[in-house]
Amino acid sequence: MTIFYYAYGSSSIASHIAIEETGIEYLAQRVDLANGEQKTEAYLAINPRGRVPALKVDNQPILTENVAILYYLAEQFPEAKLLPTDTFAKAQVISLAAFFASSVHVAHRHIRQPHQYTTDESAFAEIQAIGRKTFWNYLQEIDRLLTGKEWLFDQYTIADPYALIFYWSGVRQKLPVQDLQAFTAHKDRLIQRPAVRRVLEKDPDAGIVLNLPRREGSAKHYSEIVEGEVSSSNLQLNRST
Repeated sequence: MTIFYYAYGSSSIASHIAIEETGIEYLAQRVDLANGEQKTEAYLAINPRGRVPALKVDNQPILTENVAILYYLAEQFPEAKLLPTDTFAKAQVISLAAFFASSVHVAHRHIRQPHQYTTDESAFAEIQAIGRKTFWNYLQEIDRLLTGKEWLFDQYTIADPYALIFYWSGVRQKLPVQDLQAFTAHKDRLIQRPAVRRVLEKDPDAGIVLNLPRREGSAKHYSEIVEGEVSSSNLQLNRST
């Protein structure tokens, strides 16, 4: 059995999209970050770092961190074509994913969680300002990488849904991401992919932030999905179709 632990509005979206792209059957369990579920004894027994995403595959040890989970899914399910077959080209994708995790994500964390970097509350504003400037510079870099291209590399890879997180974060931070034409077009292409839409429709924030239309047959517009509709105490069986 494969169990995927995720949270609304978090970086776990990247791995969640990738697991949907594979088409495998899995159980999705939401971790309620807003109410501190990641700090509970039950979840810390799953991931002692108290973070999402986390992936449990049969009797294997828990796998954490987006870069590792994305790599595992791409290698374990090559039919999904989430990585190139050439070794060097594959390493280039992993290099970009590592940059996303170690630099872009960290810059955004400076905006949202300055308390992680100092206990001096008087320094929070400066930390946030520097984080905001750095994060915006990184978004512009991603835009340049996408200029004249459909995807970040010669094919769709695990790097593409990972980049979507940062476009979303830019919208939430009220940065002028709509001025990043290549990045915006990339976002628009991504949200047309069935696997991406299946993940985003579960997140109550996604429809508002990404301005998603209602998928045909859906009971609600994504922005009408309310927090708590999917209980964090229940497992949700998913089979990609």
